[in-house]
Amino acid sequence: MKIFDKLKKKKEINKSNEKISEPINWPDHVVTLDKNNFTDFIYKYPLVLVDFWAPWCAPCKAMSPRIRKVSTIYKGKVAFGKVNTEENQDISKKYKVRGIPHLVFFSYGKKIYNITGLGPVSDIKDIIEDLLKNKVRKR
Repeated sequence: MKIFDKLKKKKEINKSNEKISEPINWPDHVVTLDKNNFTDFIYKYPLVLVDFWAPWCAPCKAMSPRIRKVSTIYKGKVAFGKVNTEENQDISKKYKVRGIPHLVFFSYGKKIYNITGLGPVSDIKDIIEDLLKNKVRKR
C-alpha cells in the first residue's frame, strides 16, 4: 500500500470517530462583538465572558480595564468579548440586559451565569474559577 493510500485510509478512520477535537485557537485580546460575530464567538469556546457596555456609562468605562486585566490572567482558558449596547440593541434585548455594565458567561453558546454592576477584579476571578471548576460544559 502506498503512503498516500495509508494517509487517505487514516483520514477516513478519523472521520468515522467524530470525537476528534481540534485545539482551541483562543483570542489574545478582548474581542469587539456585534451581530456579525457574536453567535459564532459564544458557541466556539468552553467558557466565554461577554461585557455589555455603553460609551456614555461611567461604570462601564471603569470596568473595561478590569476585564482586560482578567483576560490576561485567563488567556487560553476563557474567551473575552464586549458588546456595545447602543450599537447592538438586538443582542442586548435577547440576553435581557437591563443594566450596565452587565457580564454574561457562556459555555458553548449556553448562558450559564450573569452579573450586573461594577465589581472588583477579585469577584470576577472568583466567578471564573468557580465556573472553570464546576459548571463549564464539556463538549
